Amino acid sequence: MKKILIAVIACAAAFTACDNKGASNITKGSESQMDTLSYYLGTNIGQGVSTQMNDIEFNYTIMEEGIADGAFDRAKQTQQEAIELLRDYFTNRLNARRSENAKIEADTTSEAELLPLFASKEECDSVSYAFGNDIGCNLRSSKLPLQVLWVVKGIQDGRNPEVELDPAAIQTYLQHYFTVVRPAQELEKSVAWLAKMEKKSGVQKTESGLLYKVVKAGDMSLAATDDRDVVKVHYTGRLMDGTVFDSSKFENRTKEQQDAMREWEPGLFDENGNIKEENPVEFPLNRVIKGWTEGMKLVGPGGKIILYIPSELAYGQRGAGRDIGPNAALEFEVELFEVQPYVEPQPEVEEPAAEGAAAEATPAE
Repeated sequence: MKKILIAVIACAAAFTACDNKGASNITKGSESQMDTLSYYLGTNIGQGVSTQMNDIEFNYTIMEEGIADGAFDRAKQTQQEAIELLRDYFTNRLNARRSENAKIEADTTSEAELLPLFASKEECDSVSYAFGNDIGCNLRSSKLPLQVLWVVKGIQDGRNPEVELDPAAIQTYLQHYFTVVRPAQELEKSVAWLAKMEKKSGVQKTESGLLYKVVKAGDMSLAATDDRDVVKVHYTGRLMDGTVFDSSKFENRTKEQQDAMREWEPGLFDENGNIKEENPVEFPLNRVIKGWTEGMKLVGPGGKIILYIPSELAYGQRGAGRDIGPNAALEFEVELFEVQPYVEPQPEVEEPAAEGAAAEATPAE
C-alpha cells in the first residue's frame, strides 16, 4: 500500500503530468483538529522520500511551499515545467554526480572529496520547489478531501526518525479508506448523479441501467447488432464533474493532455502547433466496457449519442488509472461514423494435391 500511495500522490519521480483542473477538495486545514487521512498520506510520502532519497538534502521549507502552491493552483511554474526540471535533475545531473562519487569511493588512493548532489543553493531550491509543486498538483488532482497543513505535517514526521509512528496502524487505516470508505462514497455520488441525469430531457434508460440520449439517430438499418462488430467513432469521456479524462478529438482534451501530445508525438502537428489530421478510432464492441457494448447498438452510422454509464457497466469498484475512481459513473459523447459487421471466418478447405505431387508422395510398389 505504501508504494502504491507514493506512486499515486507523490509522482514526481515518475515525471507524469496530471490534470490539475476540475473540482478539488483541498483545503488549508486547522491545527486544532487532526485530519487522519491527510496526515497518514503525508507520512507515507515522507517515509518514501526519506528511504528512497535519503542522500539528497532537499530544502524542505521550499518543498513545503511548493506543495501548498501546487495544491491550490498558484504555483510559480506549470506542472509540466516542474516535471521537465525534475526529469533533467534526476535522470541527468543527479545520476552523473552519483556515478562520479562511486568512482571516487572505489579509488582508495584518491583524496578527492565527494561531489555535492546539488551544485548550488539555487539548484537545491529550484528542485525542491518543483518536487513540492508536483506533489501538490497530484494531491489536488486526486480529488481526495485533503488538508494541506496535515499532509505537510505528515511528511515532516514521516521523514523524522525521532517521531514514533505505527506503520501497521497507518497501513490498516489507508487500506480501509481506499478499499471500503472511498468506494462507498463514490458509489453514493454516482447513484445521485445518475438520478439527476435521468431527469434530463430526452434521456432514456435500458433494463441494465444504462442511460442514453440519442442526439442524432443515424442510419439504424446499419447499426451494430453483434458484440463482435467494430465501430469507427470519435468520442469524449467525462467524469461526473465534467472533467475530460479521455478523448479521440484533440480539441476536447485538457491543456495538459494537449501539451503532453505535442511533447511525445510531435509528428502529429504542423509548424504552427496545429494537429495535422485526426482520424476516428476503431473499437470491437466486445473489447470495451459493457456500457459501450450496449450503447453503440442504440445509434446508427452518421449518428451521435450521449451515454451516462453506471459504474457496474464501466470499471466498477476497481476504477481505471489515475482519473477514474472506484464505483465512478461516466459520461461519453460519441459520434458514430461506421459499423463493420462481424463476419464468421470460413473454415479452411484443403486443396487437392497435384497429380505429380501425389505420385511423388505415393510409396513405390
